[in-house]
Amino acid sequence: MATPYTSIKSDEALATAAVSGESWAWDALVDRYKGLVYSIPLRAGLSPEDASSIFQTVFVRLLQHLPAIREPQGLPAWLIATTKRLSWQTLRRRHPEPATEEIAAMIEKAEAWLLHPHRDEALWVDQALVRDAMAQVGDRCRTLLQLLYYDQEEPSYETIGLQMQMPVESIGPTRARCLQKMREILRRMGMG
Repeated sequence: MATPYTSIKSDEALATAAVSGESWAWDALVDRYKGLVYSIPLRAGLSPEDASSIFQTVFVRLLQHLPAIREPQGLPAWLIATTKRLSWQTLRRRHPEPATEEIAAMIEKAEAWLLHPHRDEALWVDQALVRDAMAQVGDRCRTLLQLLYYDQEEPSYETIGLQMQMPVESIGPTRARCLQKMREILRRMGMG
């Protein structure tokens, strides 16, 4: 059974539905940004347990603040800032006075990353949206795009054709149709 989430892709529409009490919209927002939020504490050098705790705190705070967020298209920036702040606080609590130079260097590096804006934040948001779009594009397109763009072995068209049971000459046109589907999905999600 399809949920309304299958037809609503923008953060603004999902936030509005979530504020109205639609649990599917809240689930969609969490699903969309879980990778982004979870990755920040890990990148700062915190443990998976800390990342999990921070993840929960971030989404509890989002639930509390969602009705007051005036521009939901800025939600990724809010999530990044909140997650970085909580990661920094956790890092400082874990190592208030570094015992060794190695720990001090690690904390200094993590703090520099956490406290200063970086160009790769936009990339993280884009990657999260692309992952969400890949999940929606359909099995055949997802498999083809993963083979063409994500497979580290860089399989040939012949290998892809055999694996997908399709003629080699149809791979290019199929790829073009799949990329067009991705563009449409991303456009509905507010990217591009």
